[in-house]
Amino acid sequence: MTGIIGIGNLLLKDEGFGIHFIDYLRKKYIFDLNLRIIDGSTMGYGLLDDIFNLDNIIVVDALKTDEKPGSIFKFDSKNIPVDLMKKTAHDVEFIDVITMCSLQGHNPKITIFAISPEDISNVGTDISSPLKNAIPRLESLVLEEIKPFGIEWSINPEYRKIAEFKPLI
Repeated sequence: MTGIIGIGNLLLKDEGFGIHFIDYLRKKYIFDLNLRIIDGSTMGYGLLDDIFNLDNIIVVDALKTDEKPGSIFKFDSKNIPVDLMKKTAHDVEFIDVITMCSLQGHNPKITIFAISPEDISNVGTDISSPLKNAIPRLESLVLEEIKPFGIEWSINPEYRKIAEFKPLI
């Protein structure tokens, strides 16, 4: 089983990008039953049950860097920059969750797509323009990432192209 997990805090603007992104995928696509779309929010260790049932995991999160907002980074479980993954607004960092899984003997294939945010310190539920503009590029990367797992998808016939990416709340 493969899962796409969006991580973030919806109340801190760009920090909630991962959750906004998976909501976008849920609305736009119909995926076959071999893919789970998971709102990981700030659940931390609460994700362990989900992760233990996955062989392949794609994580989408914001990652504070010095790079231009909207820059996308890709890491796998062998090259996760532990020092960078500690710079988010989560109570328990996802790297800690991965470590806990490993200690329990579960080592799924993990790919992390991280986006450089513009604003993660102010309260708000919308994401910045650079992140909105990066969605099509990230969408393409994520869909390419799931192809080797044999996952099929189609455009949801109910989906209407949204002119502006709208916040969840």
